[in-house]
Amino acid sequence: MLSPPANQTTTVPNYILYDRFLHRVMWYQGIADSLKAQGKNDSFMRSWIRMNAGLTAQEESTLEAIATDCEASTSAAISAAQALIPTAASPGVAQQIQALLSQRQQAVMSHMSQLQTAFGPARYAVLDAFAHRIVKFGAGAAVSVGFVPKPPAIAAGK
Repeated sequence: MLSPPANQTTTVPNYILYDRFLHRVMWYQGIADSLKAQGKNDSFMRSWIRMNAGLTAQEESTLEAIATDCEASTSAAISAAQALIPTAASPGVAQQIQALLSQRQQAVMSHMSQLQTAFGPARYAVLDAFAHRIVKFGAGAAVSVGFVPKPPAIAAGK
């Protein structure tokens, strides 16, 4: 199968984009938690999505809560599917794996719906545009996420 040219973006279903986006929200929070545990200032990483997406503090809190719940829901299905992979040649295992992947898809779609309800149409459109702007799918990599910031202390080598 040929990959599209490097400068061409592949269109993917929104649930895949949001799976990566919500995972990225959790990633930023994990980096912030790590900085805090090291006694470093975590405010840059903790607020990066809010500032760059133009969210309010309330919207940021809602996004983080939904991302946390989505990560918990999808992680269970992914772990279960990965555990079945070594036995994939056994009868019925492929169907079990497909059911778990469908469960993951439904969990992401449910969390997308929660975001739409919580944000309302106008504010969800802002969040959606941001998600589409920073999560990119293209040739050579499964997922690339746009600009990944470095906090000023890390960028300066401190």
